[in-house]
Amino acid sequence: GEGADELFGGYPTYLGHVLSPSFARLPRPIRRALTRAISALPDSATKVPLSTLFKRFIMSAHLPWQERHLAWCGTGLDPAALGVPTPSTDDWFPPSRLPPLPPLPPRESVLASAMLLDYRTYLGDQLLVKLDRATMLVALEARSPYLDPDVTQFALRLDPALKVQGWTTKVLLKRAARPWLPRRIIRRRKRGLSVPIASWLRRGLQPEAQRLLAPERLRRQGVVSDVYVGKLLAEHAGGWADHARGLWTLIVLQRWLERWTPEA
Repeated sequence: GEGADELFGGYPTYLGHVLSPSFARLPRPIRRALTRAISALPDSATKVPLSTLFKRFIMSAHLPWQERHLAWCGTGLDPAALGVPTPSTDDWFPPSRLPPLPPLPPRESVLASAMLLDYRTYLGDQLLVKLDRATMLVALEARSPYLDPDVTQFALRLDPALKVQGWTTKVLLKRAARPWLPRRIIRRRKRGLSVPIASWLRRGLQPEAQRLLAPERLRRQGVVSDVYVGKLLAEHAGGWADHARGLWTLIVLQRWLERWTPEA
């Protein structure tokens, strides 16, 4: 199934890009009230909690599309608080990755740009790499029907409005599936294949996380702020916030340092 989300508009971030202009047009008092209400929602240990998606949306909906896309897809870490340089959008979105699009209305242009960016980066640099490694491990040859050249060329030429409408993603793909799939399958929520890291970090993986992200270890390395990382650990362990993405990134960094620079 690789490629369907990028080509036919399946990720929640695309809904965010569609809804951001409407959110920006709301009167400021209403936006502030919504922001306070959503910020107060408790986080959940489920795979993709709606509360987390809503919080990411309101925190970044006002940004230019490139910045909010990176914020929604990124680790959630604050570079300034972490003590590392803040990358510019030019570092993440070079012209070679995102060629000019044909003239489109503003909404469709942003949506098409976001999908094209994911197609040219996330799909090829991450998803297909993982698929290739997993199948090679067990001597299998994988095929991705959505990435058939004819299907890909057809999808890239489609009007983005045929892919995402209102609160619905993969609109055209779902319509095409109606004759063959039950309604409950077509309309069910996207599940994904995410790993339950948030739950692991509150249970079995917590001791290892505390070892790798111990304050004295981070102070000795001088790479990231031990105060900020300690705050992330405490909030996540207490269930006050979901910092799984950021903490996992820091854990991977520490394991890399542990392997290649033992003195760290």
